Amino acid sequence: MKRIDRTGIHRFPVEESILLKREVAKRVFAREFEACRELEKSARSDSEVADSKTSNLLISPLGLILNRVFVVGVVTELDNIGTQSEMWKARIVDPTGAFTVYAGQYQPEASIFFSTVQVPTFIALTGKARIYEPEPGSVFVSIRAEEVNVVDEEIRNRWVVDTAEQTVERLEAFSNALISGYCGEELREYLLEKGVSPELAEGISIALERERSPGEFAKLLRASIRESLKTLDLDSEGDTGAKADQKEFVLELLREMGGSKGVDYAAFMDTATSKGIPENVVEETIRSLLAGGQCYEPKIGIIRLVG
Repeated sequence: MKRIDRTGIHRFPVEESILLKREVAKRVFAREFEACRELEKSARSDSEVADSKTSNLLISPLGLILNRVFVVGVVTELDNIGTQSEMWKARIVDPTGAFTVYAGQYQPEASIFFSTVQVPTFIALTGKARIYEPEPGSVFVSIRAEEVNVVDEEIRNRWVVDTAEQTVERLEAFSNALISGYCGEELREYLLEKGVSPELAEGISIALERERSPGEFAKLLRASIRESLKTLDLDSEGDTGAKADQKEFVLELLREMGGSKGVDYAAFMDTATSKGIPENVVEETIRSLLAGGQCYEPKIGIIRLVG
Protein backbone atom coordinates (compact mmCIF):
# COMPACT_ATOMS: atom_id res chain seq x y z
CA MET A 1 0.00 0.00 0.00
CA LYS A 2 1.35 3.39 -0.97
CA ARG A 3 1.85 5.97 1.79
CA ILE A 4 2.71 9.66 1.81
CA ASP A 5 4.99 11.28 4.36
CA ARG A 6 5.02 14.88 5.53
CA THR A 7 6.96 16.02 2.48
CA GLY A 8 4.29 14.67 0.17
CA ILE A 9 6.66 12.13 -1.34
CA HIS A 10 5.19 8.73 -2.12
CA ARG A 11 6.71 5.96 -0.03
CA PHE A 12 6.54 2.18 -0.29
CA PRO A 13 6.46 -0.04 2.80
CA VAL A 14 9.38 -2.39 3.19
CA GLU A 15 7.89 -5.86 3.15
CA GLU A 16 8.86 -8.28 5.91
CA SER A 17 10.22 -10.84 3.43
CA ILE A 18 12.51 -8.19 1.94
CA LEU A 19 13.77 -7.25 5.42
CA LEU A 20 14.95 -10.81 5.97
CA LYS A 21 16.85 -10.73 2.68
CA ARG A 22 18.53 -7.50 3.69
CA GLU A 23 20.31 -9.26 6.53
CA VAL A 24 22.48 -10.96 3.89
CA ALA A 25 25.88 -9.26 3.66
CA LYS A 26 26.03 -7.19 0.45
CA ARG A 27 29.09 -6.77 -1.76
CA VAL A 28 29.66 -3.08 -2.34
CA PHE A 29 32.62 -0.93 -3.38
CA ALA A 30 33.90 1.70 -0.97
CA ARG A 31 32.89 4.51 -3.31
CA GLU A 32 29.22 3.52 -3.25
CA PHE A 33 29.28 2.62 0.45
CA GLU A 34 30.65 6.02 1.44
CA ALA A 35 27.76 7.69 -0.42
CA CYS A 36 25.11 5.73 1.50
CA ARG A 37 22.67 7.53 3.74
CA GLU A 38 20.12 6.30 6.28
CA LEU A 39 16.86 4.97 4.92
CA GLU A 40 14.26 7.20 6.54
CA LYS A 41 11.65 5.53 8.69
CA SER A 42 8.99 7.10 6.48
CA ALA A 43 10.08 4.68 3.76
CA ARG A 44 9.47 1.65 5.97
CA SER A 45 6.39 -0.25 7.03
CA ASP A 46 4.45 0.71 10.18
CA SER A 47 5.28 -2.63 11.85
CA GLU A 48 8.98 -2.11 11.14
CA VAL A 49 9.01 1.40 12.58
CA ALA A 50 7.28 0.13 15.73
CA ASP A 51 9.87 -2.62 16.20
CA SER A 52 12.72 -1.20 18.30
CA LYS A 53 14.92 -4.17 17.34
CA THR A 54 14.82 -3.36 13.64
CA SER A 55 18.27 -2.82 12.20
CA ASN A 56 19.26 0.53 10.76
CA LEU A 57 19.12 0.38 7.00
CA LEU A 58 21.24 2.44 4.63
CA ILE A 59 20.53 3.25 1.00
CA SER A 60 23.03 4.14 -1.72
CA PRO A 61 22.48 6.69 -4.52
CA LEU A 62 21.80 3.70 -6.81
CA GLY A 63 19.10 2.26 -4.57
CA LEU A 64 21.13 -0.49 -2.90
CA ILE A 65 19.59 -1.05 0.54
CA LEU A 66 21.89 -2.67 3.06
CA ASN A 67 22.47 -3.46 6.67
CA ARG A 68 25.42 -5.87 6.53
CA VAL A 69 28.31 -5.83 4.06
CA PHE A 70 31.04 -8.18 2.86
CA VAL A 71 34.23 -6.47 1.72
CA VAL A 72 37.73 -7.59 0.76
CA GLY A 73 40.71 -5.26 0.64
CA VAL A 74 43.99 -4.25 2.20
CA VAL A 75 44.19 -3.06 5.78
CA THR A 76 46.51 -0.05 5.49
CA GLU A 77 45.94 1.69 8.82
CA LEU A 78 45.20 0.32 12.27
CA ASP A 79 44.82 2.22 15.56
CA ASN A 80 43.65 1.38 19.06
CA ILE A 81 41.49 4.40 19.84
CA GLY A 82 39.94 3.01 23.03
CA THR A 83 40.37 4.67 26.41
CA GLN A 84 39.08 2.30 29.09
CA SER A 85 38.94 -0.74 26.78
CA GLU A 86 40.20 -1.68 23.34
CA MET A 87 38.49 -0.11 20.35
CA TRP A 88 40.21 -0.74 17.03
CA LYS A 89 39.82 1.54 14.04
CA ALA A 90 40.98 0.19 10.67
CA ARG A 91 41.18 1.52 7.15
CA ILE A 92 40.41 -1.11 4.51
CA VAL A 93 41.24 -0.12 0.92
CA ASP A 94 39.63 -1.44 -2.26
CA PRO A 95 40.31 -0.16 -5.81
CA THR A 96 37.66 2.58 -5.49
CA GLY A 97 38.36 4.00 -2.05
CA ALA A 98 38.48 3.03 1.62
CA PHE A 99 36.18 1.63 4.31
CA THR A 100 36.41 2.75 7.92
CA VAL A 101 35.99 -0.22 10.25
CA TYR A 102 35.60 -0.45 14.04
CA ALA A 103 35.83 -3.39 16.45
CA GLY A 104 35.56 -3.21 20.23
CA GLN A 105 34.59 -5.23 23.29
CA TYR A 106 31.27 -6.26 21.75
CA GLN A 107 33.10 -7.71 18.73
CA PRO A 108 35.68 -9.79 20.63
CA GLU A 109 36.83 -12.01 17.74
CA ALA A 110 37.29 -9.09 15.36
CA SER A 111 39.01 -7.08 18.10
CA ILE A 112 41.49 -9.89 18.75
CA PHE A 113 42.13 -10.17 15.02
CA PHE A 114 42.98 -6.47 14.68
CA SER A 115 45.23 -6.63 17.74
CA THR A 116 47.45 -9.18 16.00
CA VAL A 117 47.18 -8.58 12.24
CA GLN A 118 50.10 -6.93 10.45
CA VAL A 119 49.74 -3.86 8.22
CA PRO A 120 49.44 -4.17 5.26
CA THR A 121 47.49 -7.42 4.78
CA PHE A 122 44.71 -8.58 2.47
CA ILE A 123 41.61 -9.31 4.56
CA ALA A 124 37.98 -10.33 4.08
CA LEU A 125 35.48 -8.72 6.43
CA THR A 126 31.79 -9.06 7.21
CA GLY A 127 30.12 -6.42 9.34
CA LYS A 128 27.18 -4.13 9.99
CA ALA A 129 26.92 -0.75 8.31
CA ARG A 130 26.76 2.23 10.63
CA ILE A 131 26.10 5.90 10.00
CA TYR A 132 26.80 8.87 12.25
CA GLU A 133 25.64 12.41 11.57
CA PRO A 134 26.96 14.78 14.29
CA GLU A 135 25.44 17.75 12.48
CA PRO A 136 23.50 18.41 9.27
CA GLY A 137 25.70 17.93 6.23
CA SER A 138 28.37 16.02 8.16
CA VAL A 139 27.94 12.28 7.66
CA PHE A 140 30.30 9.42 8.57
CA VAL A 141 29.63 5.90 7.27
CA SER A 142 31.51 2.97 8.77
CA ILE A 143 31.42 -0.78 9.39
CA ARG A 144 31.19 -2.51 12.74
CA ALA A 145 33.24 -5.68 12.20
CA GLU A 146 31.74 -9.12 12.86
CA GLU A 147 34.06 -11.61 11.13
CA VAL A 148 37.53 -10.92 9.73
CA ASN A 149 40.01 -13.25 8.05
CA VAL A 150 43.33 -12.98 6.25
CA VAL A 151 43.07 -13.76 2.52
CA ASP A 152 45.37 -13.61 -0.48
CA GLU A 153 45.47 -11.35 -3.54
CA GLU A 154 43.64 -13.89 -5.69
CA ILE A 155 40.61 -13.83 -3.37
CA ARG A 156 40.72 -10.03 -3.34
CA ASN A 157 40.75 -9.96 -7.13
CA ARG A 158 37.81 -12.38 -7.28
CA TRP A 159 35.87 -10.11 -4.92
CA VAL A 160 36.60 -7.08 -7.12
CA VAL A 161 35.32 -8.90 -10.22
CA ASP A 162 32.19 -10.24 -8.50
CA THR A 163 31.41 -6.88 -6.89
CA ALA A 164 31.93 -5.12 -10.23
CA GLU A 165 29.47 -7.51 -11.93
CA GLN A 166 26.81 -6.93 -9.28
CA THR A 167 27.35 -3.17 -9.33
CA VAL A 168 27.11 -3.02 -13.13
CA GLU A 169 23.80 -4.93 -12.99
CA ARG A 170 22.55 -2.36 -10.48
CA LEU A 171 23.79 0.47 -12.70
CA GLU A 172 21.89 -0.96 -15.67
CA ALA A 173 18.66 -1.14 -13.67
CA PHE A 174 19.24 2.40 -12.44
CA SER A 175 19.88 3.66 -15.99
CA ASN A 176 16.69 2.01 -17.22
CA ALA A 177 14.80 3.76 -14.44
CA LEU A 178 16.25 7.14 -15.44
CA ILE A 179 15.29 6.84 -19.12
CA SER A 180 11.86 5.33 -18.42
CA GLY A 181 10.30 8.64 -17.42
CA TYR A 182 8.39 6.90 -14.61
CA CYS A 183 8.46 7.72 -10.93
CA GLY A 184 6.95 6.42 -7.73
CA GLU A 185 4.79 3.33 -7.90
CA GLU A 186 4.75 3.31 -11.72
CA LEU A 187 8.55 3.14 -11.75
CA ARG A 188 8.56 0.32 -9.22
CA GLU A 189 6.12 -1.71 -11.29
CA TYR A 190 8.10 -0.96 -14.47
CA LEU A 191 11.31 -2.26 -12.90
CA LEU A 192 9.60 -5.38 -11.60
CA GLU A 193 8.40 -6.12 -15.13
CA LYS A 194 12.03 -5.75 -16.31
CA GLY A 195 13.09 -8.49 -13.92
CA VAL A 196 14.60 -6.24 -11.24
CA SER A 197 14.29 -7.66 -7.72
CA PRO A 198 11.55 -6.18 -5.50
CA GLU A 199 14.17 -4.89 -3.07
CA LEU A 200 16.21 -3.07 -5.71
CA ALA A 201 13.09 -1.78 -7.49
CA GLU A 202 11.95 -0.28 -4.22
CA GLY A 203 15.40 1.12 -3.47
CA ILE A 204 15.76 2.77 -6.89
CA SER A 205 12.32 4.35 -6.54
CA ILE A 206 13.29 5.83 -3.19
CA ALA A 207 16.77 6.89 -4.36
CA LEU A 208 15.43 8.79 -7.37
CA GLU A 209 13.10 10.76 -5.11
CA ARG A 210 15.94 11.96 -2.91
CA GLU A 211 18.86 12.42 -5.34
CA ARG A 212 19.23 15.86 -6.94
CA SER A 213 21.54 14.70 -9.76
CA PRO A 214 20.92 10.96 -9.94
CA GLY A 215 22.90 10.40 -13.13
CA GLU A 216 26.14 12.01 -11.95
CA PHE A 217 27.01 9.46 -9.29
CA ALA A 218 26.20 6.60 -11.67
CA LYS A 219 28.60 8.05 -14.24
CA LEU A 220 31.40 8.44 -11.68
CA LEU A 221 30.90 4.92 -10.36
CA ARG A 222 31.04 3.40 -13.85
CA ALA A 223 34.37 5.11 -14.46
CA SER A 224 35.63 3.95 -11.08
CA ILE A 225 34.71 0.33 -11.87
CA ARG A 226 36.56 0.46 -15.19
CA GLU A 227 39.68 1.71 -13.43
CA SER A 228 39.27 -0.90 -10.72
CA LEU A 229 39.26 -3.77 -13.19
CA LYS A 230 42.36 -2.37 -14.89
CA THR A 231 44.28 -2.54 -11.61
CA LEU A 232 43.91 -6.31 -11.43
CA ASP A 233 46.57 -6.81 -14.12
CA LEU A 234 49.34 -4.32 -14.74
CA ASP A 235 50.36 -6.09 -17.93
CA SER A 236 46.98 -5.73 -19.60
CA GLU A 237 46.34 -6.64 -23.22
CA GLY A 238 46.13 -2.95 -24.08
CA ASP A 239 49.80 -2.40 -23.18
CA THR A 240 52.49 -2.65 -25.79
CA GLY A 241 55.43 -4.91 -24.99
CA ALA A 242 57.70 -1.94 -24.30
CA LYS A 243 55.20 -0.26 -21.98
CA ALA A 244 54.56 -3.51 -20.11
CA ASP A 245 58.32 -3.93 -19.61
CA GLN A 246 58.56 -0.36 -18.30
CA LYS A 247 55.77 -1.00 -15.79
CA GLU A 248 57.46 -4.19 -14.62
CA PHE A 249 60.71 -2.26 -14.20
CA VAL A 250 58.93 0.33 -12.04
CA LEU A 251 57.49 -2.46 -9.89
CA GLU A 252 60.88 -4.10 -9.44
CA LEU A 253 62.51 -0.75 -8.64
CA LEU A 254 59.85 -0.12 -6.00
CA ARG A 255 60.62 -3.50 -4.42
CA GLU A 256 64.33 -2.71 -4.49
CA MET A 257 64.13 0.82 -3.06
CA GLY A 258 61.16 0.37 -0.74
CA GLY A 259 62.47 -2.17 1.75
CA SER A 260 60.39 -2.59 4.89
CA LYS A 261 59.67 1.11 5.41
CA GLY A 262 58.74 2.23 1.89
CA VAL A 263 60.30 4.91 -0.29
CA ASP A 264 59.85 8.65 -0.71
CA TYR A 265 57.70 9.20 -3.81
CA ALA A 266 59.73 12.18 -5.09
CA ALA A 267 63.02 10.32 -4.68
CA PHE A 268 61.56 7.25 -6.38
CA MET A 269 60.30 9.35 -9.29
CA ASP A 270 63.75 10.92 -9.75
CA THR A 271 65.45 7.52 -9.75
CA ALA A 272 62.97 5.94 -12.16
CA THR A 273 63.13 8.81 -14.68
CA SER A 274 66.94 8.88 -14.46
CA LYS A 275 66.87 5.28 -15.65
CA GLY A 276 64.85 6.23 -18.72
CA ILE A 277 61.28 5.48 -17.58
CA PRO A 278 58.83 8.22 -18.66
CA GLU A 279 57.28 10.13 -15.76
CA ASN A 280 53.75 9.37 -16.96
CA VAL A 281 54.48 5.61 -16.90
CA VAL A 282 55.78 5.87 -13.32
CA GLU A 283 52.69 7.83 -12.23
CA GLU A 284 50.31 5.44 -14.00
CA THR A 285 51.95 2.40 -12.43
CA ILE A 286 51.90 3.87 -8.93
CA ARG A 287 48.21 4.85 -9.34
CA SER A 288 47.39 1.31 -10.45
CA LEU A 289 49.26 -0.19 -7.52
CA LEU A 290 47.54 2.12 -5.04
CA ALA A 291 44.08 1.53 -6.51
CA GLY A 292 44.66 -2.21 -6.65
CA GLY A 293 45.76 -2.40 -3.03
CA GLN A 294 49.22 -3.62 -4.06
CA CYS A 295 50.88 -0.66 -2.37
CA TYR A 296 49.83 2.04 0.08
CA GLU A 297 50.98 5.24 1.77
CA PRO A 298 51.95 4.58 5.42
CA LYS A 299 52.70 8.32 5.52
CA ILE A 300 51.95 11.10 3.07
CA GLY A 301 54.52 10.98 0.28
CA ILE A 302 55.81 7.50 1.23
CA ILE A 303 55.02 4.51 -0.99
CA ARG A 304 55.26 0.94 0.30
CA LEU A 305 54.44 -2.33 -1.42
CA VAL A 306 52.06 -4.82 0.19
CA GLY A 307 53.79 -8.08 1.03
